[in-house]
Amino acid sequence: MTYRRLLRENADFRRLWTGQVVSEIGDWLNNIAVFALAIQLADAQKVGRAVALYAIARHLPLFLFGPVAGVVVDRVNRRRVMIAADLTRAALALGFMLAARLSSLAVIYVVGASLFSVSSFFNAAKRASIPNLVRHTEELLAANSLSASTTAATIAVGSALGGVVATALGRDTVFVLNALTFVASAEMIRRIRARTSRKGTGRRGDRETGRQGEGETGRNRHGGKFARLFGDTRPVPPSPRLPLSKSPTLQIPPSLRPLASLSPLRRVASDFREGLRYVRRDAVLAAVFVVAGGWGLGNGAARALYSIFGARLGEQAARGWGAGVRVVAERPTDFGISVLFVAMGLGGVLGAPLARRFNRGSVEGLGTRMGRSLTLDGCGLLLFSFMPSLFGAAAVLVAREMNFAIWWTAQQTLLMRRTEDAFAGRVFASYETLTTLMMVGSILVCGEVADYVGIRPVAACGGSVVILSGLLWFVLRRHGMKGKDEG
Repeated sequence: MTYRRLLRENADFRRLWTGQVVSEIGDWLNNIAVFALAIQLADAQKVGRAVALYAIARHLPLFLFGPVAGVVVDRVNRRRVMIAADLTRAALALGFMLAARLSSLAVIYVVGASLFSVSSFFNAAKRASIPNLVRHTEELLAANSLSASTTAATIAVGSALGGVVATALGRDTVFVLNALTFVASAEMIRRIRARTSRKGTGRRGDRETGRQGEGETGRNRHGGKFARLFGDTRPVPPSPRLPLSKSPTLQIPPSLRPLASLSPLRRVASDFREGLRYVRRDAVLAAVFVVAGGWGLGNGAARALYSIFGARLGEQAARGWGAGVRVVAERPTDFGISVLFVAMGLGGVLGAPLARRFNRGSVEGLGTRMGRSLTLDGCGLLLFSFMPSLFGAAAVLVAREMNFAIWWTAQQTLLMRRTEDAFAGRVFASYETLTTLMMVGSILVCGEVADYVGIRPVAACGGSVVILSGLLWFVLRRHGMKGKDEG
């Protein structure tokens, strides 16, 4: 099933996908202007803290509200949830104009946190709706793959447009356009005609994807491979850079039904503990968690400092070009941030096919490919920290993101193959909790430290931590961590 055929033959999924494209382009178009505004409003001695706090305002709500959103979208009409979320985000997006008028970093943080809190509901409803909008397993796999690939592409497109619009027309124009993209997304989703939840089962789509109404009591007719791929009641937790994050939800296994009765916060804690207990019993899984935690610590430096690097290298480039490029000279901060985020998105787009090619070999080599690519990922961040020019830094960032796709895909495949289906949701929930907490803590610390020692030493230390994590994987594996699928 090709992407083109899927979009041509499935009008309802096409509408959902179009809404995703429009709103995500708006997100990244908006983020360029917001990062630049935060840097402009911050005290010259506290730029790192200002950017770190906004980055945390973007990441933490997705972690905190994800479980709540999952409960809501299982009890409320998902199409209405997505429409309500889009309209709410359209109103909130205009709040950045207020922040600019008041010159207030606090308003930026509040608006940003509110916007991404609402986004957690939209994302959960969208992922849960996809299985109900497709007709068979082949379409479902194509739909999830397309949805994931689209995210990487919109980073590049949205960042490029954000830089152009902000530098040429001003940031207020960007904020208004972002609000309009949410309205456009809501209109596309309003046009969806198929059911987005499992109520009223028995139609062809439900029968062919192995849900209720099928004579196998929720078991997929294609066998256990499909169930192992997509896990249990909870989807694989999302990540701005993980294609497998779009997996759909399936029936709740009897062994996990007691968890469904817990409150969202208690469920997160229970998932985390259960996942860690299971992981400790498997040496290879434990090693994956250890090095993934190290990656979260090191990559937090990149998340905290990319926008500051872009702003400063953009200003440096504008001074070098002089008055010959007047538009860039007027807003070099926006331009520089845009260039680096375009590079990040471009690397993600180019890395996806490379990841499939490099990781399609024998399963026994997954561990080696993972460790090698993780080490190279750290080398990329280390090299990035020394780049003296904007476009040189962008080139390194493209290469780093391409390599990142390879190691991340190998790691996720290894996790999935070694995890029993009954524990898959809890393992991935605890994995996402661990890496998110490591990254958020690292973002805050790195932002603060960068204000005192500079951004380059902090980024170099982050790269060194990732390199050590990659090397640690080989050390742990050599000390007896062998398994049937790891090699």
